[in-house]
Amino acid sequence: MNAYNIEILKQSIDDKARFDGWVFGLPPGIKANQWPLDPHTGYPLKHSFTLRLPEGYRTDENAFAVSFFAIAVDHNDGGPEYIEGLEEALFAEQSPDEPLFKPFWQAMQTVHPSCKFAADTLDCYYATLLLSEAEFYGELCSPPTIIERHFEDDVCVPEWLVEGGASCFWKMNYSQYLSLPAEEYQIYRELGGIPPEAVSFNRAIALVANPSDPNAGKTPSEYEDTGYIDPYEGDPEWLESVLPNHLGGTSLNGQGIPDFLTPYYIEFEEILGGHNFGGGIGMLDLVNREFDWSCG
Repeated sequence: MNAYNIEILKQSIDDKARFDGWVFGLPPGIKANQWPLDPHTGYPLKHSFTLRLPEGYRTDENAFAVSFFAIAVDHNDGGPEYIEGLEEALFAEQSPDEPLFKPFWQAMQTVHPSCKFAADTLDCYYATLLLSEAEFYGELCSPPTIIERHFEDDVCVPEWLVEGGASCFWKMNYSQYLSLPAEEYQIYRELGGIPPEAVSFNRAIALVANPSDPNAGKTPSEYEDTGYIDPYEGDPEWLESVLPNHLGGTSLNGQGIPDFLTPYYIEFEEILGGHNFGGGIGMLDLVNREFDWSCG
């Protein structure tokens, strides 16, 4: 079993070439009414990335690929923006009595059958979909129409729905008041330029096997006698082969490995879909589909 580095390519996918997946842009193979909603706001969650899974990482018979959705960066300022009472109503087994919540509850009933929501330590929501091979190669799905809203204290429409996740992430990081040229920003280098204001804009990703990673197939752990090799003990040469964005193998999380991690996980930086991790990294497990992140 190998660990894999995840590399962002300076080109986009199309109907003929899906590569090993893509970041930003639109999810494949689902219908608009199957798109996960943010339980706090009722707006669609942002599609961050879709990744084709190698056979050793397909934790479900239908898990040819995984799509990851996340809270909008402009709705996360140290915690989520929210509509009071909406979260509880959306996860209720029966339609809520509150008329304002009913259309959102109804929309949640048609979310993709493989959808699993996860909340981080700040209570921000994320979601994963397990996709079949046909879905991975299926038509890209535009976001659903925003449900009509009549809340007294409402939350603004997330900016990614207007200009795309990549453009929003660029504007979150770039500052015209700093002397740093645009070309020096990581997002510029990784994406090959300033991303356009387009919801459909994406960049392909490639999985590159990393046979040098000795922790492939092992559960990341901070404890001894588990078989997991601590990457920060002894400054091993093989550590240079592990990129920040990777599938399985060695965790680069220096602030504590979450208990939910199994050998089948994705660890990634903010740029893999546009996130606010305080400059840190996110960790998504493919078995239990729990998610969390740690600051840089």
